Amino acid sequence: MPSPSGRRLRRLFALALALNLPATGFAQEDEPVAPPDLPKQIDVELADLETIEQKRQVVLFRYKLGHRTQRYLEAAGELVEQDKNGEAEALLKRLQESRLNPFEAAYVYQLLGFVAYGDDRPEQAIGYFNEALATEALQLKDENRLRFGIGQLNVGMGRWVDAIYAFKEWLRYTEDPSADGYFVQAIAYYQLKEYDAAVAHNLKALEASGGKPAEGWLRLLTALYAERQDFAKAAPVLEELLLRYPSKQYWNQLALINAAQEAYDVSLAVQQLAYTQGYLSEEKELLRLAQGYVYHSLPYPAARMLETELESGRLEETPEHYEMLANSWIAAREYNRALIPLRRAAELADSGTFYVRLGQVHMQREEWSEASGYLRKALQKGDLEDKQGSAQVLLGIALYNSGELVAARASFERARGWDKNRAEADRWIQHISKELGQA
Repeated sequence: MPSPSGRRLRRLFALALALNLPATGFAQEDEPVAPPDLPKQIDVELADLETIEQKRQVVLFRYKLGHRTQRYLEAAGELVEQDKNGEAEALLKRLQESRLNPFEAAYVYQLLGFVAYGDDRPEQAIGYFNEALATEALQLKDENRLRFGIGQLNVGMGRWVDAIYAFKEWLRYTEDPSADGYFVQAIAYYQLKEYDAAVAHNLKALEASGGKPAEGWLRLLTALYAERQDFAKAAPVLEELLLRYPSKQYWNQLALINAAQEAYDVSLAVQQLAYTQGYLSEEKELLRLAQGYVYHSLPYPAARMLETELESGRLEETPEHYEMLANSWIAAREYNRALIPLRRAAELADSGTFYVRLGQVHMQREEWSEASGYLRKALQKGDLEDKQGSAQVLLGIALYNSGELVAARASFERARGWDKNRAEADRWIQHISKELGQA
């Protein structure tokens, strides 16, 4: 049996293989292509583990870790712990393979594999781990750590097909597979665009998790359903993500997925909940919520939210945002409250367009003096494009109703300069001239 130092080495091997290697994001020159005979079944036929275990016990009884080999392994292990991998590898290679029994060779190959992994030589690490497996001298649990590690190393290199075959081999010798093994296969199938197989393995991982799914597993399943445009299945997975791992990202995704199903009322409800819990803070998110309120004929909450966010500074003070606020108050029939954001929009805008709107609002309220004041500001600020003639007509009407007939006629005279306003302006000029006795 291995000494305490030997057991420390075994823990070192286990630690190396337990490291989480990156599973996605590998730069590849070409898109990975799955071969037609790629295994897509979830489970594989289990090997005769009882017979294999009996054979391993015979090996364990027959072979021992010799003192010389153990000294080399311990010295190499210490060098590894000191980050002296090159020296550790050189030391181990001084051991002659022909003089090692299978049990010793297995330990040497394991440590050489770990050294190669530490030096970022995954291809060589896989080769050494396979050599260790070929000895058939390790206990099954140790062999399976190596098989799992080989799968992870292939994933780390973006070799998705090799990774799948490695994990299928791992399954053959694993009586109670962990959820991680199924999940990594799901990632590999996903990278190969084998979405059905990826979903099946991801679901198996969730089943094997014992009701404690990792966040990444649920995220991948959501991505897979979204890739297949199966939004009806993606939505409940996102809901579970929110319950277990609340985050702004999942609130936004859930709202978008419900919108993709044309469940706009549910999408709005999701956004409302996210907003009340402080998950919506970016301008585009806040505007999307406001637009959702307006779409569902809920202008009052839209206005309240926009007003709050403009005051907080999370919504930039722009003419467009103040216009949206004003329109929401108008739709809510809160006309007095619409005037303040309209004035602010008019002050910020480069053109006089919003002053024209202010003039129109006051005309609707028959506040002729205020209307003419804003319309003059609109014309003074300018940049009204083809609306300048219309603004002159409106100013003329406001002045006429204020009793300023001469000024009103002058405004209509100016409006005649635009073809589309000329007929209306002439009618007003003729009417005012009659009142002034100049017809």
